[in-house]
Amino acid sequence: MSNLRLRTTGMLPGVVVIGLCAMAARAGVIRVNAAATSGGDGLSWATALNDLQAALTAAQPGDEIWVQQGVYKPHPTNRSISFSLKNGVALYGGFTGVEESLLQRNPALTSTLSGEINTAATSDNSYNVVKAINVGGSAVLDGFLITAGQALGGGGFASAYGGGLFLDASLGNAPTIRGCTFSNNAAVFGGGAVYLIGGSVRFDRCFFFGNRISGSSGSGGAIGIGTAVAAELTLVNCVFAQNFTLAAAGGGALSVNSGAILNVFSSTFFNNSASSGSVLAGSPSTANFRNCVFFGSGGASGYFAPAVSVQHSIVPGGMPGTGNIATAATFVNAPAANFRLATGSTGINTGSNAAAASIAVDFDLNPRVLNNTVDMGAYEFIASTCTGDLNKDGFVDDADFVLFADAYNNLLDRRGDFTADLLTDDSDFVVFADAYNVLLCS
Repeated sequence: MSNLRLRTTGMLPGVVVIGLCAMAARAGVIRVNAAATSGGDGLSWATALNDLQAALTAAQPGDEIWVQQGVYKPHPTNRSISFSLKNGVALYGGFTGVEESLLQRNPALTSTLSGEINTAATSDNSYNVVKAINVGGSAVLDGFLITAGQALGGGGFASAYGGGLFLDASLGNAPTIRGCTFSNNAAVFGGGAVYLIGGSVRFDRCFFFGNRISGSSGSGGAIGIGTAVAAELTLVNCVFAQNFTLAAAGGGALSVNSGAILNVFSSTFFNNSASSGSVLAGSPSTANFRNCVFFGSGGASGYFAPAVSVQHSIVPGGMPGTGNIATAATFVNAPAANFRLATGSTGINTGSNAAAASIAVDFDLNPRVLNNTVDMGAYEFIASTCTGDLNKDGFVDDADFVLFADAYNNLLDRRGDFTADLLTDDSDFVVFADAYNVLLCS
């Protein structure tokens, strides 16, 4: 119990707070900071390693690697070397370098894994920025920007597939992937950002932007699934924007082959492009889209090359399916890649709660269902909120008190950190109490 402390307070009578301290000495956490001096041991931020590959080599099952904001490259010159996920090892990005708990991370911050090595030209970049070869769900990739992988061929099979992430789950195992952005990755044959072989894989709250197929016969500008082993891909609260392929095989965003199963929930597709299927091409055995938003030129016939089941979704021009809407969504600021629904947009409070029953939060980690009915797309619409309104319903009331008390009990949970000191403590209670007295957000 030497690493625990007991905190009591007069602010919340009867509430006992147990918080972790001396976390820097906790075994199982390796800290990485690209700007750190060499010779660190990774046991604290002050002695962080400056090499992510060294951290991966040292990590054992059960370890977590905390990666501070910065740019990390697989190797200075060797295109064939990637960051390889390991069973039982969790990689978390988005730290500022002072946190003592995962709860203190800011979801808006990311750490960058970049394939931009050698010269400034893209032709000599890393083939695959990250690889995951038959690692299970205990391998975690969370909170990273993965960019500039160029699987342009020449270094073996993987070198032409999945510029951002090459994922072989053919033995049935698959890592946990959430809160990641895949941007400006390319491949010759399949999956500009991600290529999947087999297994059951789920992406949560991931953003795919500007990925592409550069070959004349490839498919899946963002994600491609191979033909060797059947796979199941689930996408939840994801955004696909301006991914493309000019190849005849198509699939501007997704290409799903070999009888694979595709399930897409509460996701947004914007201006993905392909000669066939701007959203989806291939031959999946099943393809289900629920509570999704589609937007882009070409009309309904241009979104899907194979037969799909679409329900409770916005499909401009119309498409058969329960609860579908033919009128296009209005976004807050699409040119700036802000695909949150704007005030008055179609899709607000028109989705299927049943299809969102197992989804707790949206892309922004806000409650997935507000105002009793889920919205379509990756984001819940929030009309009016304020400090203290933790459940984003426009009121600061008893429901928010419960959430604040939970964060307060954890101490290091920044959900109630209104003073931005990485703690939820008495100073935050003062802020919350003031908001609670006002009650209504204005």
